Amino acid sequence: MKHGYLLVMGLVLASFAGQGRACVHPNDIYYWADMRDAQHYQFDEALNCDDLPLETLETTLVSLGRIGGEETVGKITPYLQHDNSQIRYAAAFALEVAKVPSAGSAIVKALNTEQDPDVQYRLALSLGNMAYVPPSKADPGAQQVLTQIINHDDSTQKIRGAIHGLMILATFYRDQIKSFDHEGAALDIQRILTFLRNQETQLETSYLLARTSLLDSDNLPEFLEALPDLAPTAKANLIRALATTKQRQILPTLIQHLDSEHIGVRVNAIRSLANFPSNPVASATVLQALAYDDVISQVTALKTIKKDWLQSSELLENVKAKLQHSNSWIQSEAMQALIRADKGSEKLAEQWLESKDPNHQRASIAYFVQQKQTERLKALAKSEQAIIANGAKKALTPEPETANEASKTDDALPQLPAIVELETTKGIITIELFADTPYTSANFIELIDNGFYNDTYFHRVIPNFVVQGGSKVGDGTGNVDYSIREELSYRSHLPGTVGMATLGKDTGGAQFFINTAPNIHLDSNYTIFGKVIDGMGVAIKLEQNDKVIKAKTLTRK
Repeated sequence: MKHGYLLVMGLVLASFAGQGRACVHPNDIYYWADMRDAQHYQFDEALNCDDLPLETLETTLVSLGRIGGEETVGKITPYLQHDNSQIRYAAAFALEVAKVPSAGSAIVKALNTEQDPDVQYRLALSLGNMAYVPPSKADPGAQQVLTQIINHDDSTQKIRGAIHGLMILATFYRDQIKSFDHEGAALDIQRILTFLRNQETQLETSYLLARTSLLDSDNLPEFLEALPDLAPTAKANLIRALATTKQRQILPTLIQHLDSEHIGVRVNAIRSLANFPSNPVASATVLQALAYDDVISQVTALKTIKKDWLQSSELLENVKAKLQHSNSWIQSEAMQALIRADKGSEKLAEQWLESKDPNHQRASIAYFVQQKQTERLKALAKSEQAIIANGAKKALTPEPETANEASKTDDALPQLPAIVELETTKGIITIELFADTPYTSANFIELIDNGFYNDTYFHRVIPNFVVQGGSKVGDGTGNVDYSIREELSYRSHLPGTVGMATLGKDTGGAQFFINTAPNIHLDSNYTIFGKVIDGMGVAIKLEQNDKVIKAKTLTRK
């Protein structure tokens, strides 16, 4: 990155205005963290400084966690016993994102003595997110420790952290999760039901239920009874969890919530029909969803359609009719549904090869990929339409996407926080960029000021999850030729937060996403570098193929 407008390193970030210089400045810590140099003397200078402000000590610990690895653990671990609770919280978080599972033994020890509820929450969450593996097989690992807390503890915050941590463990480390019938891993389902009904633990519990197999025919009635009283997001998650049991008695509940005003409830009710592939009621209900006026319901229904369902002539004709819809996202998803059933239109696919619409191009190349005509794909790989060429090349020589090398860290930072504006095809979205993610925020500002985001696509839109932008081409390609490093923080992926899309640790670039739902399973795994402060209604309305018309920086505080 090259920031012509940036201030020289050492100028005070707005969020640290008024702090004394005392030993080390936070900007220096951020710099060496971004350089991934845990051995730099300034870290030791900060940790050994007698008059270091607590905020700078907190920044130092978090920054060491961002670097990660064994070498940072020894520096961080003693601060789990610090006399200030916020420093203990920072140390727990730092070990969490350092991703050194063996550090979990220190977390377990701290959990046994910690009295502050907020720190208890962070410690428990850390165990799950670091996928703690004990040094001895005889000792309990993350799943067992968190299960014990959920089953027996009386601290609401510790329980909340344990549920959150167990959910993330089940999401990202499924191979380490033992069956919940296994000795030491069985959760008390009555306590889970209690936590679901408790507003303080409801969100985390509903996510845990949605991402594990805790429900069965025996406990379904109790959870069905709890459903009406839940907040919308928790209700959406529980609908998903109920449907994974594949019990027929769940279908009336899905139908009941099919036209819910809450997008999450509606989307999950439609998606969950896929759990009943052989049930004619499910395919008939998808037909009902296809008749709704809103784009989200129609797109979700089209994505949900199973191959065998298109043996129904009525459903097949309705899907074919969507090929003539005025909305290209709906058209392309209709084509994709037909392709899955080997009923795609070759004539339309040929027409869409020449379309300028990325949705059409993506559906068109999907048809030819499904046909597996090698010579045809070789010809399409030379297409002047980038999406067509990309899709054909990927089909011919499938290779996992890899990130570019990390960029050189600049020795300068902009004034932060800053306000930026995205003018989109649906309206204006205004975003505040954070000061404690300085290099991610600086990268975003530079790309805006260089005009990178002008005329780029929101190429990945998943209702009730995220809208992802920053693709020059419209299929997720057209990124920058460098990667930036992560700057993980305490922040949770709540609606309106803006995150950096990655392919793994330290692989960000230009692509970003706006959370349109509480995506707490992403916490501590993706950099949150901003939040929508105006225009969230616009963000929720974005569709696949919408664009950033123009991006600009408004202010740098």
